[in-house]
Amino acid sequence: MGGCRPVLVVAADTMDAHSPFAEFYVFHQFPDLPFLHSRTSCAHADALYLYDFGQYPEVFSAKALFDSEFREALDHIEHEVSMRDRGVANELFHSGTPIVFEETGNLPLIEFAIFNRFAKERETMFKFSRSHALHLLKEKLLGLPEAILNHEPKR
Repeated sequence: MGGCRPVLVVAADTMDAHSPFAEFYVFHQFPDLPFLHSRTSCAHADALYLYDFGQYPEVFSAKALFDSEFREALDHIEHEVSMRDRGVANELFHSGTPIVFEETGNLPLIEFAIFNRFAKERETMFKFSRSHALHLLKEKLLGLPEAILNHEPKR
C-alpha cells in the first residue's frame, strides 16, 4: 500500500469498568487514502440497569475487544482500498497470497519517531486516543533522538 507495508495499531482498554473501549490506527502510504482511525466503546443500554462488563469476558475482556477491533480495522482497510482501486484490493485481500499482518510490538512506532515518519498521523493518534498504554508510549517516543535513514543504492 504505497511505499511500505501498512502498520496497524490496535489498543483495547478495560481499566474503566463502566466504559471499555478499543481503538485502531492505520499508518500507510496508499495514495488518496486518509489516515484511518476509529474507536469503539461499550456502554450500558439502560442507565437503570448497570452491570459489570467483566461478567461477560467473551465480549468485554481486553482480548475480546482487541480481537474485535482488529477485525473491524481489517474490514475498514479492505473497504477503503476497494473504493479507490479494486485491482489493488483484489491483489491485497483476495489473491492466493493476501496481505498478512504480523505482531511487531512497538518497533514500527519507535522507528517512525526516530526517523520522523508519519508525524502528523502520530500526533492525530495521540490526541484522539483514550488508551493509557498509548499515552505511556507517547512519553517514551518523545524522549527518542532523531536520525536519518539512508538507502544505498538509491531507490
